[in-house]
Amino acid sequence: MKRSHRILCVDDEDFNLDLLEALLRPHGYETLTALNGREALAVLAEKPVDLVLLDINMPVMNGHELCKKIKSDPQLSHIPVIMITSLDSKENKMKGMEAGAEEFLSKPFDQAEMLLRVGNILRSAEYEGAFEYLILALARAAEANDIDTGNHIMRVGEYAGLMARELNQSEKFTELIRSQATLHDVGKVHIPSHILKKAGRLTPEEMEEMKKHTTFGAMIIGDHPHLEFGKRIALCHHERWDGTGYPNGLKGTEIPLEARITSICDCYDALRNSRVYKPNYDHDGAVGIITKGDDRMKPEHFDPEVMAAFIKLTPRFDELYRKMRDGDKS
Repeated sequence: MKRSHRILCVDDEDFNLDLLEALLRPHGYETLTALNGREALAVLAEKPVDLVLLDINMPVMNGHELCKKIKSDPQLSHIPVIMITSLDSKENKMKGMEAGAEEFLSKPFDQAEMLLRVGNILRSAEYEGAFEYLILALARAAEANDIDTGNHIMRVGEYAGLMARELNQSEKFTELIRSQATLHDVGKVHIPSHILKKAGRLTPEEMEEMKKHTTFGAMIIGDHPHLEFGKRIALCHHERWDGTGYPNGLKGTEIPLEARITSICDCYDALRNSRVYKPNYDHDGAVGIITKGDDRMKPEHFDPEVMAAFIKLTPRFDELYRKMRDGDKS
């Protein structure tokens, strides 16, 4: 049986918390409460929450600070936030938007409007959750014919999210790449299994066939506007900064940033992961090949800024690999 939507109400005034509970509970919502940001984070660490209703003016940690913490945490960033404030200034709303809030309500709020916005946001979040599930299902389908990949697609998505933050990309960009970098190899469903499972190097003809997984991936993903990120990644993650990649020989910033990020993440995890055609490397070995090169891979294949971010984040990459190699994403 599906549980009721759980809403965390955060306000330093008991009266306001009582009012929110009295409004929400008769409509089937389960409510949790916190008197400040620190208490709210403790609640979020303990229980799954579907929505946060958040007052801005609070002691200990104000609403903007709490919202930033929620949206910068990969385990919490999916939770929508509605900010409630008596400060109806443009500057205040801009701060809320920068922190990542989805909606705003001014005090005193209209009860009907409050319920409408809460319902709309929760329905939208459910749709996004289903969309995420379908993305992952599509990505997993691509691995069905490709053995020994472990939790590769999920790790690449998590690495890419780390890189996006290090490169000061927006939370929207970060969340999109974390989710849709998992689609980078979806075109492999069209590659014959004898090529994917071949022990040893591919012949030139087989390599040409393998290269087609980029264009196949873009074709499979199609033209849905919500999947534009994934389509660009699938098509361009084997392009190289120096123009020697495929399928289109793009060079430098002609390659979309999301593909440049995914490329180095994919290479790192592929080097760490054992496949039928190659041994696996330890962390230092994988980093060494990416930063110094070997007979196949050269440092000039990667965007220098992306490479610098990768070098800074290598301990985090190793930590994530160890944590997720057995499928543990907790």
